[in-house]
Amino acid sequence: MDENRLENNENIEEEDYGKTQEMDSIQLPKLSESDHHGITPREEFTELNSADDMSKTLLMDSMSGELPEDDYLPAENPVHRRKKKHKKKQINHTRTMGQIFLGVLLSVGALALGVMAAVNVIGGMRDITGLAKPNRQTDFEINASMGVNEIVDNLHAAGVIDMPALMKTYMKLTKQESGFLNGVYTLSANMSYNDLLETLKTEKTYTKTVDVAIPEGLTAAQIGKLLEENLVCRAVDFETCYKAKLNKYDFEEGIEADSNRLNMLEGYIFPDTYQFYVIDDMKKYPNFDTKKYAERVAEKMFNHFESQITRSMRSRMAELGLTLDETIRLASLIQWEGNNEENMAMVSSVFHNRLNDPETYPQLQSDTTDTYIDEVIKPAINSSNREKMQAVTDAYDTYKCEGLPAGAICNPGLDAINAALYPADTDYYYFVASSSGEFFWARTLEGHNENIAYVEQLEAQQNGES
Repeated sequence: MDENRLENNENIEEEDYGKTQEMDSIQLPKLSESDHHGITPREEFTELNSADDMSKTLLMDSMSGELPEDDYLPAENPVHRRKKKHKKKQINHTRTMGQIFLGVLLSVGALALGVMAAVNVIGGMRDITGLAKPNRQTDFEINASMGVNEIVDNLHAAGVIDMPALMKTYMKLTKQESGFLNGVYTLSANMSYNDLLETLKTEKTYTKTVDVAIPEGLTAAQIGKLLEENLVCRAVDFETCYKAKLNKYDFEEGIEADSNRLNMLEGYIFPDTYQFYVIDDMKKYPNFDTKKYAERVAEKMFNHFESQITRSMRSRMAELGLTLDETIRLASLIQWEGNNEENMAMVSSVFHNRLNDPETYPQLQSDTTDTYIDEVIKPAINSSNREKMQAVTDAYDTYKCEGLPAGAICNPGLDAINAALYPADTDYYYFVASSSGEFFWARTLEGHNENIAYVEQLEAQQNGES
């Protein structure tokens, strides 16, 4: 029986070896040898500690003497608890250090962003106001092809502003994105945005003037060239003022639409001496846009033309059955054919006689239109418009077209206009003039041919003598 119990106890010890090891680690007071006599016999111990309370049985196997019942309960493993507490503290420490580092990083970042924002704000205010910026001047040009973005970008490229994106935003917020004028402006880097925008939208003032004399009989192209030579405007800009109707003047109402008319307002640029401002920037900038100056020049000339056409003139046109435009076209021929008031009136009589008898004399046959074709129309012909320009040429050729040419061939003066309105009273239908300016008149073609032969002989003698 004792052997069986021992066997059972050994089995129990093997099964709960881990608990036994745990209990072995508990430090109990050492018992003296005399104390062992008070140990309860195993049979009694076994009876007192049934299988229902195995933990006490195991505890008693390692204890001598009696302990309070509460002390029989196994304690938590202190080593295991210390490891858990240590691990928990380590995690908290790592988390705390991470939070501190993140806080420092965010603080540094916030400080850096604050510094950057402050720098940008200061730089932006400096750029907007122009304060503390260098007083560096530069010439800045605006032309018709430039948009708002290009203007601002060019201001930045020229060193006038530092923050183009800021200026674009400023212009948008203040609604100042339009109204720029073409021209060359002197700008400074220390100008505020408002000053810059106001300058770029205000026409540059020129104070120097020049007197330009426009002789009678010049073509519109020749007048444009003369204006350019005097730095008044560019010929190409002036050309846009006479190529088509402007619909700004009363005289334009009488101009009939004609696709074969080369320069619609040719003949209405009144010859006289005018005073214009000198555009000095034309010298420095080859592509300087002078459209607005050319428009003013043309306006001055066209207004002057209207002031010269009196009520009595218009009444006389009505008597003759002529419109204002027909009068100007006729006067342009007279201007190039005659050289004084007397022979202009005689030339006018020949043209009127032919116009009054269109069945016999359908063409005016003036050599002056050949000159206009050679000097003005032919230079405008190219491979793409050759067919169209041939129709224009025929419409101006008074040996082909019936009656007056499609448009004036020059800009006549008052003498030629008055001659067109008051022709001499003759029955001539032909005339020829020598190189010296002497005129020969004829009633018939035979008489005209005799005059031509005489002039040719006279010219040959003069050339032989020289």
